[in-house]
Amino acid sequence: MRDHLEIVWQKARFFINSQPFHEGLKITVAVLIPVVIFACFGHLHNGVTLGIGSIIASTPDLVGPYRERRQSLFINVAVIFAMSMLTRILPFSDVFLGLFIAFFSFAACMLSVFGIRAMGIGASCLLALFFSLTLTHESSHPITEALLMTGGAVWYMIFVLAVRYMRPYRVSQQVLAECAYKIGTLLRIKACFFDVHTAIAKTHKRVIQINVILNQRQENVREVLFSAATEKQFASYQYKQLTFIFATLMELFERINASHHDYYQIREKYGHTKVYQVIPELLISCAQELERLTTPISLLKPPKTAIQFTGQWDKAYAEVIALESREQGTTIVLKKILVNIRYVMQKIREVHRILSKSEEVHDHSELLAHKERFFKQRTFSWPALQAHLNLKSPIFRHSLRVAIVMLVAFVITKTLPVFFPEYIALTKHSFWIYITIIVILRPGFSLSKQRSIDRLKGSFLGGMLGLSSIFLITNIYVLLGLMLVYMLLTFTFLRSKYVYGSFFLTAFFLIAYYFFTGVDDFGVLLLKERLLDTVIGCVLSFLSFHFIFPTWESDSVKTYLKNVIQANVHFLSVSFRKLSGDKVDIADYKLARKEIYLSLAELNALNERILNEPIFQRPFTKELNDFSIFTHQLISYAMAFTNMLDHSSGLAFHEEHERLMNKILSKLKKTYTLFATDSLEILALKTAVSKVHISDQSDELLITEQLELMDGLVDKLSHNSLDISLLAKRSL
Repeated sequence: MRDHLEIVWQKARFFINSQPFHEGLKITVAVLIPVVIFACFGHLHNGVTLGIGSIIASTPDLVGPYRERRQSLFINVAVIFAMSMLTRILPFSDVFLGLFIAFFSFAACMLSVFGIRAMGIGASCLLALFFSLTLTHESSHPITEALLMTGGAVWYMIFVLAVRYMRPYRVSQQVLAECAYKIGTLLRIKACFFDVHTAIAKTHKRVIQINVILNQRQENVREVLFSAATEKQFASYQYKQLTFIFATLMELFERINASHHDYYQIREKYGHTKVYQVIPELLISCAQELERLTTPISLLKPPKTAIQFTGQWDKAYAEVIALESREQGTTIVLKKILVNIRYVMQKIREVHRILSKSEEVHDHSELLAHKERFFKQRTFSWPALQAHLNLKSPIFRHSLRVAIVMLVAFVITKTLPVFFPEYIALTKHSFWIYITIIVILRPGFSLSKQRSIDRLKGSFLGGMLGLSSIFLITNIYVLLGLMLVYMLLTFTFLRSKYVYGSFFLTAFFLIAYYFFTGVDDFGVLLLKERLLDTVIGCVLSFLSFHFIFPTWESDSVKTYLKNVIQANVHFLSVSFRKLSGDKVDIADYKLARKEIYLSLAELNALNERILNEPIFQRPFTKELNDFSIFTHQLISYAMAFTNMLDHSSGLAFHEEHERLMNKILSKLKKTYTLFATDSLEILALKTAVSKVHISDQSDELLITEQLELMDGLVDKLSHNSLDISLLAKRSL
């Protein structure tokens, strides 16, 4: 019971110090300040308009480099001003307004060519358009309304920049803590390989899924921590702490992924032994220690508790020795597992010591040396946009789809009063249909489907919560406090867990309008309208995906497979060059490693999305899952191979090594041609310097065995790729 309460308290502390919660708190405070100030002077409507401007301005304010966030805020202010002014001053007829909405919907979606932040600016443009059309107060001048909304955006920008100036490392600390927490989750999943009640294949899939999330977290840390770092910033002790912790966590992550074994054979041979039960306990202890460190990392404060797994490893090793003595056989694989766990423990201790300031921070200035090579430069250019102005581009097809659906939604909002006059007469919030379409209609079918389900579920359950709060709570101050809590949770979850965000948004919205109107049954009518508009938006989005320029995730599978194989060849060739005696720059190695992890993460994410598509669009689901598993195993073996080279000296490069390495690269290059029209060009390896037969006890023999394992995996990968290629052709 005590352990359970400790875990709950630990998760609660992690959530309160997490980046999503702080982002939600920041937006909530930025929205409330102008509303409260103007309400005190009797101008609540003006305050609400300013608050809406702040909400719209927060849309593209995503985690990332500070320079990009600042630029997007400035651009967003200009976009909100232009759209709110145009919407209010142009003399719209119904036909012109419908075409106006369709055109800007298309233009806003095309901005996604330039990345997710630009897509957020496009969403802000549309939100400004729809709020300007439907929320104009009758007693206010249109220009005044436009200026107030722009003023809210300007206020949000000033507020955010001020917070960033006061706490420059806060976001870096939070994303780094999230990264550490997910590595702890990875350790917990790895422990399941040693649970006789858990299927090994299912655990393999979970490992791949958590790696997708982890790679995204690591990319966030790189962007926030290094992309705009200067030598002056790097000199500060806080920055040195953060970079040291990140470098240590990356080493930890690599070692965990490099540790791959034949878990079926281990379970069959040792599943009945005590040591088989001790190993998962060790891994879970490591995960718990790492999770305990997430709060100190997010605050950059010394941990309050000491490391608690001291002595556990020695007991486990003693069990292995005892097992070896009893069964008179080798337990080399168990010893290897324990050596890797000891390394994990060592790295966790290093993070603990650096947070406790009991150890000198090592210099990691080399992380800045080639930082520009690790980040994609996002630039707004006409050629980049022009390349997508054709029906072959998924972004162009998505933009056309959204424009057509918006036009249909506009027609529906104009004809809806004929059939439902009671709703429109009392509420007049037709913007819910448009916002539903913006939120749920995505380039991929899978995400759109999931968003539709989340929005419907969140709207219905959130409506029930909102109405229950209104009718059951009679104290106005308690209800107001509850509304603010719902508001905070809305902005906390809206980006990370949309179903919860939609749930709290609906409850907050109903209570807010209850305060504005003071009519008890108004919330019921408002909920009916929101549910009706949500259903209409979801139905339109669902139909559009099947009948208006359909784009399926499975159509792009060859591109993703090609990228993974290309990254595999690049990473393996860099590793092989180290053995052949070529000088390999550390930045080249790290970049190749980053590419292989990211390409595999993108493929795994694609695989998850394909599973939600109609069955006739995914004839190769099993084969694609096998491809991911084989690739993940190949990366693990390649990482172990590289670690072996780094920790061995004086290795001779033999003819057998040269033959195996060229054989592996040749097979992968041939596999690449299944999914691409071009061929891969790689640097040739040096000729072997040693033609002597490899002795049975040498380190060179271990290298040979590792290469043979990789060769066997590449064979499986090649046959699997051929199956996917044939199945993909049949499905066309």
